[in-house]
Amino acid sequence: MASLTLAIDSSSTVLSVAIVKDTEAVLELDSIQFQDQSKPPSGRSNAGDDDSLPHGYVRKRSKGQGKTSRIFPPGASTLLAPMIRAALEQYGTTLEDIDLIAATKGPGSFTSLRVGVVTAKTIAYARDIPILGINTLEALAFGAAELSCSTDSAEMPVRLNIRPVVNAQRGQLFSSYYRAYLDDESNWQVAETSASEVTEFENWKSSILTGDIITGPGIPQALTSDLATQIGCKLLPEPNRKCSASLIGRLARKKYAAGARESHWKLEPIYFRPSTAEEKFDRKQAENQN
Repeated sequence: MASLTLAIDSSSTVLSVAIVKDTEAVLELDSIQFQDQSKPPSGRSNAGDDDSLPHGYVRKRSKGQGKTSRIFPPGASTLLAPMIRAALEQYGTTLEDIDLIAATKGPGSFTSLRVGVVTAKTIAYARDIPILGINTLEALAFGAAELSCSTDSAEMPVRLNIRPVVNAQRGQLFSSYYRAYLDDESNWQVAETSASEVTEFENWKSSILTGDIITGPGIPQALTSDLATQIGCKLLPEPNRKCSASLIGRLARKKYAAGARESHWKLEPIYFRPSTAEEKFDRKQAENQN
């Protein structure tokens, strides 16, 4: 009987849900596809009635005296549950047929990661289904390995050095360093060779070695194709540098088959640093104590 994995990627602004059968993604739905095509523009507009907006959209009015506002689309907290339901219905299955839940645990968007991990843990606990949290950087490295080389190389195993990055805001990057290789069964394996960290772009760029494969949605525009050629690294095309639920699900199924297990209670998002709201709160607390 085939194994079905329900996978969630909430590491970026584009949320995605996938159904993975054994190790192959059979359905993926992202928030862009899922949302109503008649959605309102996100640019500034005249302040109006929130009741006129589609479900989940919010209007944030300017703090000044002007009568303009900005419309924001719904986030993971609004979209994830109906997206999961839609994905299951489109594939013609239910949660009763799912035997593994997989979710990105970070790094990535603070709020979306929390929503994704809590939703995955809730389903896994309620249905008594195993759960695995997948590091976003590891998933990006795994995807880059699959894209970069064919598995029919005469030299076995093929080894690759991969540097995935995710935008950490404030001019910083979440980064790590992975080595990928083909095992005896011609399956890609990835191993982290340096700990994930938050780093400045210039420090990260100076650490790139000749032959490194660079991937991830956090690659700064300053790392152009010409500069990559000058350094001697390989910059993956932009469409191939993104994380997705199908990638998360396929990697999770491989790890689960290899014996990886995770506690429903101990799985937590990887943040690397406090959120902006937490930092503001800590500063305010310190000011009140002085």
